[in-house]
Amino acid sequence: MKVRCSSISKFMTKPKGNNKISEGAKTAVRELARFHLFGYENFDGNKYTAKGNQLEEQAIKLSGFSRGLVLKKNSERKENDWVSGECDIYVPSRKLIIDTKCSWDIGSHPFFPEEAEEKAKKSGYDYQMQGYMWLWEAEEAQIDFVLFPTPLDLIPAYEDSNKLVDLVEQIPQEKRITTLTIKRDEKIIGEIKERITAAQDYFQQIAKPYL
Repeated sequence: MKVRCSSISKFMTKPKGNNKISEGAKTAVRELARFHLFGYENFDGNKYTAKGNQLEEQAIKLSGFSRGLVLKKNSERKENDWVSGECDIYVPSRKLIIDTKCSWDIGSHPFFPEEAEEKAKKSGYDYQMQGYMWLWEAEEAQIDFVLFPTPLDLIPAYEDSNKLVDLVEQIPQEKRITTLTIKRDEKIIGEIKERITAAQDYFQQIAKPYL
């Protein structure tokens, strides 16, 4: 069992007492077990992930433009004994990971640095970036939160297209990107390794009757 970088945060709750794994991590392991054993995946996507997928190429272009670089999407998936992942962008000359996150609307977009940091922690992006830096031996990761008008085909009938398109277009494009920088932290990477090792042990325990 290996954990996707995007899911690392689910395993990072500190266990209570003498337990090696938290209750939250156990739940995450059971979700993975259903996938590995039966091919069942709980999350099939939503309107937020659909927007991110549809506008990913546009987001990468904006990330490059803001840095004066020509960037292209990474297509390589890496793994070690604990985690696996496919980062959005890797810049070898700078040992830099760049990840793009497309906001749904003005209300959910982190315009301000404190908001970006809070959103990264709440969504587990901070652990996700540590995982990518670990796999790519990078020293720094930058998350670009970008806000684009929502494609009309993705706007549900109950949503106000004015909020999702017109209001967004009134904001200059350079004001619709917020970058959060995260440095590689060996202590955190060590904690990730420790927590996932405990999760792997639990996985073997519960999956054994089905293997």
